[in-house]
Amino acid sequence: MKLPISTLLMVLMTLFSIQIHAQTVVFQDVNLLAMEDDRVQSNQTVIVNDGVIEWVGPAAEAELPRGAEIISGEYYLMPGLAEMHAHIPSERQGEEYVNQVLKMYVSQGITTIRGMLGEPSHLELQEKAANGEIVSPRIFTSGPSFNGNSATNPEQARQMVRDQKDAGYDLLKLHPGLSREVFDAMADEAKKQGLEFSGHISYDVGLERTLEAGQGTIDHLDRYMEFMAGEAANRPDPNIIYFGYDLTPHADESLIDEAARRTVEAGVWNVPTNTLLENVFNLENTVEVMMEWPGVNTMPENVVNGWREYIGDIRSSDDYDADQARKFLEIRKKLTLALHESGAGLLLGADAPQIFNPPGYSAHRELELLVESGLTPYEALKTGTVNVGEYLEEPGQTGKVAKGYRADLLLLSSNPLNSIPFGENIEGVMVGGIWYWSGDLD
Repeated sequence: MKLPISTLLMVLMTLFSIQIHAQTVVFQDVNLLAMEDDRVQSNQTVIVNDGVIEWVGPAAEAELPRGAEIISGEYYLMPGLAEMHAHIPSERQGEEYVNQVLKMYVSQGITTIRGMLGEPSHLELQEKAANGEIVSPRIFTSGPSFNGNSATNPEQARQMVRDQKDAGYDLLKLHPGLSREVFDAMADEAKKQGLEFSGHISYDVGLERTLEAGQGTIDHLDRYMEFMAGEAANRPDPNIIYFGYDLTPHADESLIDEAARRTVEAGVWNVPTNTLLENVFNLENTVEVMMEWPGVNTMPENVVNGWREYIGDIRSSDDYDADQARKFLEIRKKLTLALHESGAGLLLGADAPQIFNPPGYSAHRELELLVESGLTPYEALKTGTVNVGEYLEEPGQTGKVAKGYRADLLLLSSNPLNSIPFGENIEGVMVGGIWYWSGDLD
């Protein structure tokens, strides 16, 4: 029987997709940071087959499969990174921009993203990414956000939870504006439906109730400043979300350890997104300086102009004070370190693409800020690798270079423990067994 041309094309595309996923790739005689510990092992070989790491060991002991693609040289191999507060553009912004953003993540070694403001089109992208039909990290995505406009009463919140569960979203995204009653209903229904809820903390809810409710992640270190400010926090929220900048003069830093202890007890993760706040408040990061950062020149002009305008408005407002801003950023770093040292889980996330945070590139700056906060380079890298596997409850699958793990890999020309940020040293990226040389991602 003669097949129609359209059918033949579909068959060929399917075969091509299968071939991509089934290819065997060997990273031969490389330096390996497996993320089992902070050792870099030399003369290691890693064999990938069908999207999974099949063998890891000394190069001298490797049996190379026939027909495999061999990648060898003075390289460093490590697990791919995850951006755990990512944004995927809306389909309203056009397919070209959506694909550009996803490709930018991959180009910078981001092999998993957690989309924090989802829509139905993102579920379609998730499937395409899983099938290797687009250049994209693996996608986890929230649904449309729960906020003061979208969820105005408890039953509406419960129905939103059920609807997003039925639609197939991976988690619920919270924005400000939820009443305590609505939050409680959402949290109760989410637990019934087996869905995580993560993101911001509403004024009426506060840090303590959020921890008690078992929120999955607190993003941006939201409401920790309110916890430290005591009675001074009983003011209306500012029109612009400052994450407690206005409370800096009232923050009791002796409460940082208590906040960290409560976070550990609750088992709640944090995604600090410190780079976002540094971009907004750090006067050393002038607009002119940030315009020269890697990746910014690839963003659409209207997007960058919006960033410039936002920074200008913030820094020219009566509320902005350079000394207060400096202190605010110092407190955030102290809190980040305290959370880490107390055993609270941290996840890598920059909030891209937001204010001068181009996709992928900003994750490297976030790693740098984690090190500036007091984490070792290895500990910082764990937030985007090992910790992600733990958070996703994917033991033996995500965040390390070991047999049986998903083949999400990052190939570098430098030792990542000595070269954060290392975006300029990326030689290639593997996402779910699909290999890209850096030149393929330009």
